[in-house]
Amino acid sequence: MATYKPGGPCYRCIYREAPPEGHIPTCSSAGVLGAIAGTMGAMQATEVVKEVLGIGESLSGKLVIYDALSVSFRTVRVPRDPGCPLCGDHPSITDLSGHGSTANVCG
Repeated sequence: MATYKPGGPCYRCIYREAPPEGHIPTCSSAGVLGAIAGTMGAMQATEVVKEVLGIGESLSGKLVIYDALSVSFRTVRVPRDPGCPLCGDHPSITDLSGHGSTANVCG
């Protein structure tokens, strides 16, 4: 889980390219554990409230990793990549057309 804000690192700073088609199972084929979706949804809602009210510590520039098997969280700092094709110093992606698949995105 992460919070993305203008001027901070973006998703492509972490994952430059989408994985090849078929490399990762889709949510419809692998399934979704509802309890995890609920846990992450509650955390994301809390982050929105914090950002809107300007309170607490923002997750911008951080990635929270949740291990449900050990019930543990780990926070990793994510720096903005100056060479990032989306938010870097000289972006090459300037619109949403034709830049990677969304086939593996669960929604």
